[in-house]
Amino acid sequence: MSFVSSKRTISPAIWPTLILVLSLLTSTGLAVQDDQTPRRSPLPGNAEFERQIPPVFTHVYRIGNFYIMGTDQRPRETDRRDRTGEEVVLQAVRLFSSLIDTDVDGQVDQPELLKTMGEKFAFAIGYDRTLRPIEEQLDRETGHYIISMKTDIWPFFPDWDGTGFRVKRLDSSMWRPRRMSALWEECFHVYTEAWNRHSDEWSFDRDSLLGRAMAADIAAGHYDIQEQNRMEGGDYDWNTAVNEYVHQVWVIRKGDQTDALTEPQQKVLQFMQQTKGFAMDMTKDDPKPLAVRVR
Repeated sequence: MSFVSSKRTISPAIWPTLILVLSLLTSTGLAVQDDQTPRRSPLPGNAEFERQIPPVFTHVYRIGNFYIMGTDQRPRETDRRDRTGEEVVLQAVRLFSSLIDTDVDGQVDQPELLKTMGEKFAFAIGYDRTLRPIEEQLDRETGHYIISMKTDIWPFFPDWDGTGFRVKRLDSSMWRPRRMSALWEECFHVYTEAWNRHSDEWSFDRDSLLGRAMAADIAAGHYDIQEQNRMEGGDYDWNTAVNEYVHQVWVIRKGDQTDALTEPQQKVLQFMQQTKGFAMDMTKDDPKPLAVRVR
């Protein structure tokens, strides 16, 4: 933000009004950060949850009652050594905004979906050793499942835009595009988990449309989840695998590589496209981020 110098002076009588305005902006959590100008949300937050957010989270935003919390810990696998924890948080704010305001009009498309997201989840950014005890504590004390971006073990490539890759086939839960930013994936998982709680059709169970599609791929030898299950010591559960599968199909569509999808994967894509209000795109450059800065 730049200012043009002027010889005009402000009348002393105006100062009390200016001070009052500035104090109101501070007390309401309104913030200006570079080109991002979060506005006061007409949707209420969750004061009780807010009070329990640990002080290690130096960057806290909310979209309605959904909270995005981040530490100052620098991402380790990234494009530049001077990337900061705050940069990860600010991009997460934009990504979430683009998912819940798909027409970019500055308004939440589906307030009830957002309400469900905020009641069930919160998003945390930082190092694994920092976040693990906090995830357990907040889950136990507030009932919020904390989905995290672990910036010491997962890649953060801020220029990633979901394009520029090639894939011959989607045959493993381990597949990711080269130099993909994990932040996109974790934000997307929060979004689909919210749909899972919001709509009965968005089930990840074995007998659901999505679960049957992945099962058909596995039975035909076209998709594998066993390698990841072995890597995770047998803890890679079915519902998580289906959620990953949905994300991979979404990424392939985003990258304009849908010819690589099998018939069951095409059905998953059609399901997403036919879900009214479901975001088939997201962007790191959302021009109207919806978040209110809390801390």
